[in-house]
Amino acid sequence: MVKFDPGSLFYLGFLGVPSAFGVGPEWPEVFMLFFLFGLWPLVAPLLAGGDRGRSARFLLSQVLFELLPWRLAASLAQLAGQLAPLVRYRGRFPDAESYEQSVRLTLPFEGSWTAVNGGVTRDTSHSWELLAQRYAYDFLRERDGATHEGDGADCADYHCFGEPVVAPAPGTVVRATDGIRDFPRPGTGWTEWRTWDIRGNHVVLDHGNGEYSLLAHLQEDSVCVSVGDEVERGERLGACGNSGNSTEPHIHYQLQDTPNFFLAAGLPPTFSDFERERDGDRERVAAGYVTAPATVAPRTRGDGPSAPSTEATRT
Repeated sequence: MVKFDPGSLFYLGFLGVPSAFGVGPEWPEVFMLFFLFGLWPLVAPLLAGGDRGRSARFLLSQVLFELLPWRLAASLAQLAGQLAPLVRYRGRFPDAESYEQSVRLTLPFEGSWTAVNGGVTRDTSHSWELLAQRYAYDFLRERDGATHEGDGADCADYHCFGEPVVAPAPGTVVRATDGIRDFPRPGTGWTEWRTWDIRGNHVVLDHGNGEYSLLAHLQEDSVCVSVGDEVERGERLGACGNSGNSTEPHIHYQLQDTPNFFLAAGLPPTFSDFERERDGDRERVAAGYVTAPATVAPRTRGDGPSAPSTEATRT
């Protein structure tokens, strides 16, 4: 069976060209509307299902996003802001081999989550060329290999949506933003291109010694801390959401060297006392890096010494 290509209707537009130049009756001019089908190659991917459709919609939403004045300003701030860490570190940015972390970090959630983006090398990095996000992570929850129930058309379908997001270490809240809606069309490839803050609802914690945690894309109206609050490890900060520039509900986490997202350099975060699933078995990691894809879960929230483990390497 021959598959019909709607783009071929474009040629019917030529039936209206003579009328447009005053030749013959006027009514055939309506055929010129068929020239709009010349846009079909651009429109078709947006209507397609599967990965191709999602990729096309994501690309279009990002293009629209960049055309907005506030997004353009944010993009320029991100680019210009990279000069600050360039000057601070004279081009020798923190890396996994040289950086010595002061704060003891635990994973910023409860139960098992999957790191789908993130690592401490160029090959595994969330966004290597963006210095602030070089060592960032995206975490979400999976069940039976899926991140959501049904078709995932609603945020509530996602296993991680509304789950607690907790402090990975004691600290002082230096930024707490709420009131940004959760984008209501997750999993489609579209993103909230109208948002004024790509981080969505978010919290920044000061752990001291120039180490700050950013937890982003939180659920609207879930942020339960305020600037100046002192929080303990494991204390709830908000809930996992889909706010900001997000394709589906998840937690974005990064450790950075200043409270300012635009002027920061990312720091490679070592997490303490967690479990990692591998081939159906769980193994204990006393302290180490997480490399996506990996399913991980915190073991304790205490600040005491870690119990003996089967592994104490950076993973």
